[in-house]
Amino acid sequence: MVRIKTYSQYQSIISKNNVILIAKTQGCNVCLPVTIRLSELMENYPQLSLFELYIEDVPEFRGQHLVFTVPTIIIINHQKELHRESRFIDWERLTLAIESII
Repeated sequence: MVRIKTYSQYQSIISKNNVILIAKTQGCNVCLPVTIRLSELMENYPQLSLFELYIEDVPEFRGQHLVFTVPTIIIINHQKELHRESRFIDWERLTLAIESII
């Protein structure tokens, strides 16, 4: 998993197809287990790119993408958000959304 550190880096990354992004904060207790589970899930989909973004590193991401709670998982395809899950992740629905873009 690659860490995004600037908003310009984020913009360059989303120009790729099929990006999965997890937005989180340093002090988030729920974020670690969600990140681990997402990483394990993504092992089944090597054709997708997985990135993590800390809101503290890229504060403009929060406002531009309306991220008010963490963790937030966003599926992006061709620079468009296709699916979003926040805080309480529905893993079955997330898996279906991932499979729909493959």
